[in-house]
Amino acid sequence: MAKGRIDFKRGVFRAPAFVLIGGLATSFYLWLSLATTIPHPRTVGLDYDTVIGLDYNTVGTDWMVFYGAIRSVLDDHASLIFDGNRFTDFLDSSFASWLSKSLEFRPWAYPPSFLLFLLPFAPFGFLGSYVAFQLATGGMMATALRFAAGGSAPSGALVAMALICPASAINVIDGQTVFLVAALIVGGLCLLESRPAVSGLILGLLTFKPQFCILVPLALIAAAQWGALLGAGLSALAMMVASGSIFGWDLWLRWFPLIVADLISPDEKWITYGRMWGHSVYTCAVLLGAPQRLASCIQLLASLGAAASVIVAFRSRLSMRAKTALFLAATVLAAPHSGPYDATLLVIAAAFWLIEQAPPQPLWCWILALMIWLIPMVSPPLLFAVGRIAPLFTVLLIADFLRPETSKIWSSARRGGPSSC
Repeated sequence: MAKGRIDFKRGVFRAPAFVLIGGLATSFYLWLSLATTIPHPRTVGLDYDTVIGLDYNTVGTDWMVFYGAIRSVLDDHASLIFDGNRFTDFLDSSFASWLSKSLEFRPWAYPPSFLLFLLPFAPFGFLGSYVAFQLATGGMMATALRFAAGGSAPSGALVAMALICPASAINVIDGQTVFLVAALIVGGLCLLESRPAVSGLILGLLTFKPQFCILVPLALIAAAQWGALLGAGLSALAMMVASGSIFGWDLWLRWFPLIVADLISPDEKWITYGRMWGHSVYTCAVLLGAPQRLASCIQLLASLGAAASVIVAFRSRLSMRAKTALFLAATVLAAPHSGPYDATLLVIAAAFWLIEQAPPQPLWCWILALMIWLIPMVSPPLLFAVGRIAPLFTVLLIADFLRPETSKIWSSARRGGPSSC
């Protein structure tokens, strides 16, 4: 095995029948939901309430935001994307024939560097770019997973799990970016030991979606991978310079104060129509009855806990497979906003975790993995009360990864000696 690659020879997938049947059935249900959402009511005259699953407006509503932003910038209407109400009106009018009902509030909140990823797809039109982006990023994720697996036996099952899981179906329905996020994390970390500079360059691209890159510097510092840390910084800087040069520096001058303002006093519409429809720790805490200030504190504690877990893991002798899995889970836990599609990252983490177990894997491991797989079935927590405990499954997954290391730290602390980490 080449240094830096993830060795899959230890573990194999031998799922109990009820896990396999339950997983495939729920995946089929959500992919069927996608199929029945495509012929939306406005075009074929169906009763909207007969759509299988949740009443999705139509496919690609998040991609409308991405495509609408790059088209606005290219058409010299860049100022439009920084006004959430005007931008939503623009999307409603531009996609009126595609939507089943008007969008409620869809602001653009991403850094201008994200536009670099969207630029190659802009010439294909809305539908063509939506399909092309999902195919391209899905292929990138599959390639990263196969490369990380080094061509070993479970790699095909791993790729299949990531692509067909319910979270991936929702990613396609919404037109989101989790395939790209997964590809960058897995691809970057699997090169960390063998090609640290290249690893950093890949991980630095995660700055296109800031909530998923906040743990990258901590992981690289904890691993003492200074070359990778430099590469990540240069990659992020290069994206900033490239986007400023191509689209104009005015975008960055508008974006920075907008983000600072949102951090200090977030738009109530964004909280109502955006954040509360996700399944972050903050959202689940609010829905369980916590006041917003307390929920923010709970989210902060979750983020700090996720950061601490990454530091412990990347200072330890855990395998790179385990470190990658923990990083994926910690990234979702730390994110101040995440959606049901982001559970694809948790599915990959759980798959790595199962492979890490010596076969046959204990039944409780398969049950926890199934619970993670089913998270999108009880999302959003705003509609499904049981979904409000979903972050606990992520915490359990992280805790089990760290169990050997925390035992060492605790034993060392009781003896008064230095930790073996």
